[in-house]
Amino acid sequence: MEENNKNNKANEPLIPYTKTLHIFHSFEEQEAHELKEMAAFSSIEILQHLRQCINVAYGMHGYNPNNLPKKHTITNIKYID
Repeated sequence: MEENNKNNKANEPLIPYTKTLHIFHSFEEQEAHELKEMAAFSSIEILQHLRQCINVAYGMHGYNPNNLPKKHTITNIKYID
């Protein structure tokens, strides 16, 4: 019975959490903080974050910015009323 209890033990991670907790007193304060954080990103970093959001939204996995497709195709679909 003691051996079974050893296997069920949960441990906290050894790496400390890097994110800080911010408490905002208004939505305006939160928005100002988020805009300040976004302004610190380069244009490449913003595009990479956008690509990650698109991948999550469409369930695309395995995005590698160093191995992008060389050809892209756009298909026009006729809209019929």
